[in-house]
Amino acid sequence: MARRGPLHDVELVEDDEPDAPAPTAPDTHPPSRPRRRRAVAAAAALLVVVVGAAVVGQGVVDARERETVAAVARQPGGVDLLAGPPAMRWEASFDDLYLGAEVRAGDVLVGVQHASQGPVAVAGRDAGTGAEVWRTELVDGTTREQPAGTPEAHAWSGQCVGVTGEQHLVVCMAHDGSWVVADLQSVEVPPSTVRVVVLDVRDGSVVEDLTQALHVTDRPSAVAATGGVVAVAVAADAGAQVHAVRLDGTPAWELTVPGPRDEDGWGTFVTSVGELVALVTPTELRLLDATGRAVRTEQLDGRFVTGRPGIELYVVPSPMGYERGADGSRVEGARTTTTVVRPEGDVEVTGDIVVTQVDDGSVPGLVLTSGGGRLTAWDGEGAEVWSVEVAAPGAALLLAGRVHVDAGSEVLTLDARTGDELWRSSATTALPVTDGRHLLALAAAPQRGQRAELVALDPAGGGELWRGPLPDGTDEVRTHLRLLLAVELGSGEGGESYTVLG
Repeated sequence: MARRGPLHDVELVEDDEPDAPAPTAPDTHPPSRPRRRRAVAAAAALLVVVVGAAVVGQGVVDARERETVAAVARQPGGVDLLAGPPAMRWEASFDDLYLGAEVRAGDVLVGVQHASQGPVAVAGRDAGTGAEVWRTELVDGTTREQPAGTPEAHAWSGQCVGVTGEQHLVVCMAHDGSWVVADLQSVEVPPSTVRVVVLDVRDGSVVEDLTQALHVTDRPSAVAATGGVVAVAVAADAGAQVHAVRLDGTPAWELTVPGPRDEDGWGTFVTSVGELVALVTPTELRLLDATGRAVRTEQLDGRFVTGRPGIELYVVPSPMGYERGADGSRVEGARTTTTVVRPEGDVEVTGDIVVTQVDDGSVPGLVLTSGGGRLTAWDGEGAEVWSVEVAAPGAALLLAGRVHVDAGSEVLTLDARTGDELWRSSATTALPVTDGRHLLALAAAPQRGQRAELVALDPAGGGELWRGPLPDGTDEVRTHLRLLLAVELGSGEGGESYTVLG
C-alpha cells in the first residue's frame, strides 16, 4: 500500500467580495518554481535528443538491413524474405525446376520446355503457386530429324536468359535438336530450326523475333543478353563468329575471332559478366562491351571456363578445378591457380574456388579459396588477406561483413575482413541459405520419430530465432531462382523431389 502524507484541517471561507491581492513580504529565498521548470524543460529536451538519436540510430540499422535484404533478393542464391516459419506451397519435379525454369523475372519462372519429339515451347510458371500461367510455342517440331532405330533420346532444346535492366523481358533460344545414346555413345542430333525471341514474361507474348537479325541458322549453342544487346556465337571453320543486335532487332555489331576449328561446336559460346558479353572459344575468353570492343582477353592454354553467368567466371586447369595426373586422378597437394573474371577486372588466386552463393557486397572484391585444409581470403587485387584452418567448404555466404561456411559438423561464421571467428552453431550441419535477415537450414538430425525442421539462425550472433516443420523425408534445404526448397533425395524423376516453401 502507498504511504499517505499527513492530514491537515482546511477552513473554507466564502466571500462575496473580489479577491484582494495578498500582502507581500520580504523575499528571503530565491523562487524555486522557475528553476524547477527550467530543469524539467532541460530534462525533456535531453529526452527528446536521446529518443531522437535512438530513432535515427534504429533508422540507420533498418536502412542497412533493407539494403542487405535487397542485395540478397537480387541474387539467384538467396531466397525471398520470410516473416516466420514458411508454409508448404507446391511440389515440383526435377523437370519443373532445373530443366523447365532457367530464369526468374519478378514472380514468374521462365524456361524452355525441352522436348525430343514434337513442338518446343517456353512456359511461365507462377513462383508462388507453381501453376503454369502461359505457354508459347516457338518451334513446331515438323522439321525435326528423327534418329535411326530406337536410341535413347535426351532433349536439350535451348535456353532462356534474363535481360539486364528489363524486369519484364527475357530472351529465349529454342530449337529442335537433341542428343541420342546408341551403342553406349552419345551423339548430337543437330537442330534444323532455331529461333531467338524476346518475350514479355507477363503473358508470354513475343515482343521481337531476332532470328533473322542474329543469323542463327548456323546453330548457336548459347545466347547472352546484357549491356543493351543480345548476342550469339557460332563456331566457324577457323575460329568463331559473334552476332549482336539490340532488343528491337537493329544490328549492333559483328565480330570474327580467329582460332582453331571447334570440331563439335560446343567449345564456342557466349555468356555474360555484368554488362559485358563473354565470348568463350577453345583457346580464349574475350570480354566485349556494348560496341563489340574487346575489353580484356584471357588465353586459356588448355584451361576451362566455368562459373556463375552474369556475376563472375572462373578459368580453371580442368573442369573440376584441380590438377589431374596422366591417369586422370587428382594430384594431391597440387596448388591450383584460378583466374576469377569479373566486370571490374581479373583476380588470380591460389586454391580451389569456394563459390560465394550470396555476396551482398559488404566486403567488395573478396574471393575465397580452399586448399590444404585451409580457407583463404583474397582481396580484389589478388593479395592474401587471411587464412584459417577450416575443412574445405564447397560454398559460402558473405553477408553484412560475415563469412558463413559449413565446417563439417556445424556452421562457422568468420569476420570477412580479418578471418576472426565470430560464432559457431551445431543447430545444423549444412551450409544455410539466406533471405538477408535469417540463415535458414535443415536442423541437425532429429531424434527418431521427430519431424524434420527448418531452423532460422541470427546471422549476427548465431542464436536460434525460430523453427518450423518441413515435409516428411526432407534431406536437404536448398535454393533455386530464389525459391526455398525442401529436397528429398532418391525419389522422383532425376532422383530428387522438391517442396517449394514460402
